[in-house]
Parts: sequence; C-alpha cells; structure tokens
Amino acid sequence: MNGPNMSSPTLNVSLALTVALLAACGPAQPPSVVLIVADTLRADKLGCYGSERGLTPYIDRFAAESSLFEHTTSHAPWTLPATASLLTSLYPQQHGAGGRLPDFTGLNPAVETLAERFLASGYRTHAVVNVAFLGGTFGLTRGFEQVDEQFYGNNLQVRSASDTTDAALSWIDGGEAEPFFLMVHYFDVHAVYAPPQPFRRRFAAPPDREDERFVFGTRSHMISLRAGKLKLEPEVIGRAERLYDAEVAYMDSQIGRLIDGLAERGLDQKAIVILTADHGEEFLDHGGFEHGHTLYGELTDVPLIMRVRGATVDDPPAARYSASVGHVDVAPTLCDLAGLLPSESYMGRSLVPWLEGDSLPEVALLAHGDFWDAPLSSTRLGNFKLILPEDPQRGAPELYHWRDDPLERDDLASQQADVVRQLTELLADFGRLVAQQGPGARVELSAEMTEQLKGLGYGGDED
Repeated sequence: MNGPNMSSPTLNVSLALTVALLAACGPAQPPSVVLIVADTLRADKLGCYGSERGLTPYIDRFAAESSLFEHTTSHAPWTLPATASLLTSLYPQQHGAGGRLPDFTGLNPAVETLAERFLASGYRTHAVVNVAFLGGTFGLTRGFEQVDEQFYGNNLQVRSASDTTDAALSWIDGGEAEPFFLMVHYFDVHAVYAPPQPFRRRFAAPPDREDERFVFGTRSHMISLRAGKLKLEPEVIGRAERLYDAEVAYMDSQIGRLIDGLAERGLDQKAIVILTADHGEEFLDHGGFEHGHTLYGELTDVPLIMRVRGATVDDPPAARYSASVGHVDVAPTLCDLAGLLPSESYMGRSLVPWLEGDSLPEVALLAHGDFWDAPLSSTRLGNFKLILPEDPQRGAPELYHWRDDPLERDDLASQQADVVRQLTELLADFGRLVAQQGPGARVELSAEMTEQLKGLGYGGDED
C-alpha cells in the first residue's frame, strides 16, 4: 500500500504533462463529471436501497439507469475526514484532515486532490459547497478553479437545495467549454431538520406537519447530549427522524432537477454523474443520535450510484453490485473512466473492470475516527466487520457478520476470536504504515468560522 505522494515540483510538472497526453489519447471528447455529495444521507432512506417510505423517486429513477453499489463504506463518520477520503483516495490517518475544535487539521499539503488531477488534464473545475469543512481553509477544494461557498451558523439558515441546484446549473450555463469536473454539495438533511412544504406535510409526524415549533438537533441540544445531560426520548427522536425524512424528500426533488437540467442542456449522454453521501445519521440505532460518534453502519454505509456515459469504456448497462466498495475507490474509477492516469498515492482501486463484467477480489475497507471521544477504527473484510477502540479503556472489540446482520446487533467477538485477531492485526499493520506519513495541516480558524462550526454543533460549550 502506497502512502501520500511526496514527489518534487519537477516530477509533478512531468506528471501533469503525462496526464494531459493520456487524456488527449482518450476519447475525442472526454466526459464531463458531476459529483453530487449529499451531506448526512443514510443509504437506507433511498428507495433503491430498500426504503419503502417513498422519499426518493428522483434518485430511484436515476439509480434505475445507473450502476448502484449496494455496500459502500465511508471512511469516517463526519464530513471533513470523510469527504477528504472521497477526494483523495486516502484513509483519514493518511490525508490528515480531521481533529476537533480548536485543533482542526486540513489536508496534508503533499496530498493531491481529485480536482487537481482533473484540472491538470485540462478540465474546468468548480465546486458548490455549503459547509466550512469543504471550503479552502481545510484544503479540500484545492484544484477547483472556482468555489461557490456559502457557510452559515446553523442548518436553519443554510443555502437550500433549490438554491444549490440553481447555483450548479448557473455555472454550467456560464461556461464556455467542456469537459468539466463539478462537485455539488447539498447540506439540507444535516441537523437542524427544517423541511419546507409540501414535504413537511407529507412526511413529518402529525404534530409537525403544519406547526414548525418543534426543533431538535440545535447547538444547545448537541452540547447537552455530549455532556450527558440530554436524555434521548424515543418519541422525540422519532419526530426528528420524520423531519429528516422530509428533508431527504425535498433534497431528492432538487437532485432530480439537477439531473434533469443536465439532460435539458444536452449533457446527459456525455457526462459521468455520481451520487454519494459523506456519512449517515443515527436515530437511536445503537442508542445515540446524529453522527461523528460511532462506526456502525448507520453512519458508515452510504449510497454510491454512478451513471457512466461518454467515458473511455462502453456505457455499462444499469446494474447492481453486491460486493463491498469504499469511497477510496471513487477517485481511481473516475480517472479510469476519463482516461487519466491515477495518482500513485491512491489506496483504492478502479471499479471499471467490474463495470465491464470482470470480477474484483474482496479487499479490506477501513474507517476511522470519533469526533467526540477517543478514536475508533474499523475494517470490513469478507463477511466480517471489526470495530476496535484505540483506547482499550473505551471498550472491547466488536465483530459483526454484516451480511447476515446488517443492523450490527449481534456481536460475535467472543465466538470468533481468530477473526478478531486477524482483523486486529490488519489494522495494526495499517497503523504502522501511516505512522511514517506526515500529519495534516494545522488550521487557523477565524472567529467567524469558529462560531459557524459551533452553531452547527461541532464543539463549544454551553455559554
């Protein structure tokens, strides 16, 4: 396994030229790429992933004509490290983006982003983002020529999904040339949940369909929860989840409008469109609420849907793939589809052979982090998933047969000691590898950004 590419500037220039030449030797018109990242979207809320709530007709329609990966792992349970892994094909311990207030870290300066690779090959690059973690401060937008960023102090003020879609389509309309690499980030389903009508009326609990006074997931709620002062009542969390569902339905309608907008502009037959999420959300699945605090599936199982058209391979037929993949596989796959040379640092593998009908071997998929407490690590290999506290005082290892027990309720650690030992050694080997790599970049937050992140529940005190 290779670490981050610490190559010299001269080598980087040479690599850029190589990438450009490879792109030139590819299709006559390389495909544009639209990467849609839905913040805090659980996979199991989508109809195409088994939900019967009817929340996502537009995404389900998109999935029906795409490649859908049924078991995709996010490599961290909160936005900054998770999205960094998506954009670098590196695990959190490698790219360095993470931490917590007041000691956040950004991407290691030596780590190349996916946008940088596309920009070097002649693509126009642009990002529409709605949370500070995805802005320039943390390094995730390196390689985007322009970043349309709007950051707010709570989810009640965030740029709406409708305005996010408008911003993305407006940028496309204002462009002069293809191909382009566009990332569109939706933030609506992150707490606080405040869905608009008619989605609130259709999906909220009866008391909340017209009355908007019930609000849960504010800064004060999160502070009290982390301090052990807030009791999670099932009735209250149930109402919050119904509002979350309504937010999912609203966002779905606007993602559908974005995808339809590509078709209206003649781009649907010559663009790769990917939909995923940075992480999920917990609603008492394991006794907790929101995200950042565990590595159970409700936080690390995310959707991954990819419609491939106009790429270096024949357009693959719509299909569902049941083997495990991870966010680290997205960057090498997109490079392969666009005819670009992947970075030597990538930890993931291209999924293109799978799309072309070949089989891919199972590989270990890792996750790491805990925004609120001592870090956790996990690995999923074959049918088993191990969750391991880095601090033995935090708890014992947990082992789940994730295919037979997708909700991760039956801990098999005491019954499968050999599997626990094998996966623990795998994590230890990886730990020794990343210990040799550089740390993330120290981030100096402005007072305004600090207050914005506190307002979203990312730290602070009760004052």
